[in-house]
Amino acid sequence: MSGDAFRVAVKASLKGPLYMRRALPIVSIAVQADSEVRCDTRPAAADRIVTDGKFLRVRPSPRSAIGVAAAGQHAGAPGAEAAAGERFLVKGVTYGTFAPDAQGYQFPSMQQVAADFRQMASLGINTVRTYTPPRRDLLDAAAGEGLRVMVGLPWSQHVAFLDDRALKRGIRRDITARIAELGDHPAVLTFAVGNEIPPGVVRWHGRLRVENFLRGLYEDAKATSPDSLFTYVNFPPTEFLDLSFFDICAFNVYLHHEADLRAYVVRLQHIASQKPLLLAEAGADSTREGEAGQAEITSMHIRAAFEEGACGAIAFAWTDQWWRGGQSVEDWTFGLVDRDRRVKPAALAVASAFADAPFSRARQRTWPKVSVVVCAYNAADTLADCLASLERLTYPDYEIVVVNDGSKDRTGDIARSFARVRVVDTPNAGLSAARNVGLAEAAGEIVAYTDADTRVDRDWLTFLVQPFLTSDAVGSGGPNVVPADDPPMAQCIARAPGGPTHVLLDDRVAEHVPGCNMAFRRDALLAIDGFNPIYLRAGDDVDVCWRLQARGWKIGFAPAALVWHHHRTSVNTYWKQQIGYGEGETWLMAHHPDKFLDGRMLWRGRIYSPLPFVRSLWSTRVNAGVWGTAAFPSVYRTDVHPFAFLPNSIKWQAISYALTAAGAVVAASRNHIWAAALLLGGGLVGVAATLAKNIAYAMRSEVDSLEGNKLWYRSPGCAGAFAACCRRRRSRCRQASRRRAAGRARRWPRRGARCC
Repeated sequence: MSGDAFRVAVKASLKGPLYMRRALPIVSIAVQADSEVRCDTRPAAADRIVTDGKFLRVRPSPRSAIGVAAAGQHAGAPGAEAAAGERFLVKGVTYGTFAPDAQGYQFPSMQQVAADFRQMASLGINTVRTYTPPRRDLLDAAAGEGLRVMVGLPWSQHVAFLDDRALKRGIRRDITARIAELGDHPAVLTFAVGNEIPPGVVRWHGRLRVENFLRGLYEDAKATSPDSLFTYVNFPPTEFLDLSFFDICAFNVYLHHEADLRAYVVRLQHIASQKPLLLAEAGADSTREGEAGQAEITSMHIRAAFEEGACGAIAFAWTDQWWRGGQSVEDWTFGLVDRDRRVKPAALAVASAFADAPFSRARQRTWPKVSVVVCAYNAADTLADCLASLERLTYPDYEIVVVNDGSKDRTGDIARSFARVRVVDTPNAGLSAARNVGLAEAAGEIVAYTDADTRVDRDWLTFLVQPFLTSDAVGSGGPNVVPADDPPMAQCIARAPGGPTHVLLDDRVAEHVPGCNMAFRRDALLAIDGFNPIYLRAGDDVDVCWRLQARGWKIGFAPAALVWHHHRTSVNTYWKQQIGYGEGETWLMAHHPDKFLDGRMLWRGRIYSPLPFVRSLWSTRVNAGVWGTAAFPSVYRTDVHPFAFLPNSIKWQAISYALTAAGAVVAASRNHIWAAALLLGGGLVGVAATLAKNIAYAMRSEVDSLEGNKLWYRSPGCAGAFAACCRRRRSRCRQASRRRAAGRARRWPRRGARCC
């Protein structure tokens, strides 16, 4: 169907006044690529760095100019987040290790340090990674040049450290002492509390013991300096370690072929999940690769990391002057400058890559226009936050279209208060119909959809369009997470099953992307006649993904295209949401019967979610080779036995309650006590198994980042694991009965009724 024909069909499908639209010019805002969010090379050292979804941003001190401006705004006011600090992309270089002086201090003289830092700043470098803890005068020198420092805290990680209790206590004591000494310095970007524990040591101790030890280090460090960021620098041989509790996911990666590097960085993005990903070491040896080869490989690492959505990249190393294992290293020359600080071609190549990060202006000028469609119904509470974040996007050419789907509150007035927003008012016809209206009105080659209860990242569109530019994908999507400023009940509900998430076939191809974060080629949506208007509240995103794939088309996934999704703020609204999901699943069963088996949705891909219930669907098995000799162990996904999920099934719960009720009735009659005991025992064991499963999921939920009583946060998650399943199944049964009743009415009309 052509665009004009589709627009006519959409208008004809709506009853009542078709359009009450505010006429606004469609403005290209390409100048946003030059906005202040890109001025991140040398932030004021008085400000601190904090995590911001998949990236980092500057948190201004109260004394700074930005901090004063942010303090004048209400915390929840639109635009307050923008005033709260600019994006900080880590553009770093490693520094050291150097030969120790008489006191064992492993850094050059302060004169040399100051000269090095000035030279780094002139190349656009904003971060220095050290492998040994510096003194405060070095941090002062870094702050004076606008540099941040990633402080490495070394310890005895190359031995069986967990076998010696005194050694473990000493490690924790020394690390917390160093953090207490340096944690308040504003030049500190993050502390690295470990670096590349050898795979043999991990295999000897077992992954769980190593993970628990590192978690203990993190908790001690966070208690010592709550405002500091902490990371552990991992590497490919031990990528299977679950270190999701750290603030930043950092990896050392050396791959000289760009395709291999990009594929692995995307894999690391999924390991990082909703945390920022930092490429903590990357580079090449000019002795073996030649200076031109070193420049090409190192700059390729930097560009690939930023273009794949990393929060930063650190080149290894600043200088060829390198000391290791008690002696100077002479046969490796990874430095951007030589031992005499003469600039090598790699330094200029890396400076150019840093200047372009994350994408060059020349590339941005070739990107297609995007129409962002927001469908809103009674969304006055969250729409302003959504539209304010959309107006701050860094994408060079886009428009914002708000479809006001017959709202009865101030949704339309709020949307019209934003200068760049074009508002389309329609009678209430449901979510899919509203999305079709947005499709008909879209002027862009790409149509991106988000919900009125989201807040998008500044680079959301920038990364969301990349699958269209680098592959033959006709659709794209990204992750969604709960905002940190959501109220406590919303935080609890976000940790309960039933929320929107993505399903991936591999690291780059999705089977399903959630409706709050998806984009499609306009021509592809028109080819399948848009969204099916039968889906009033949910299920339309699954339906359109499956219909596109039925034509042999692919849907890409962009892990850095993040949106923050406000969750329901009460149990009642969460309950109603699950009803809508159940109704949507009923229609999906009718339209896609091949995707269901015994009432359960069959996904070919893997569901990606940090929720314990979802993560319990599979486990991993690590093959380290014969006697652990494999340089890079293979990690396999293994599905758990289906019986493991029986306690959460409707049939299990129905049988358990039926047995309990029958046992209670028999016991009340005081006859056949043995039968009553068997029935009650069997029923209560079933109920207890379900309850134990839900409690286990709740206890494994991530609530450490939330303030308040942790048990309180876990309780609704436990109840939600049970309620979501029950409510969806009830809604599906009710919707199915309505459809059957409608079918009988069509087959057997009432007496006197006409059958057309």
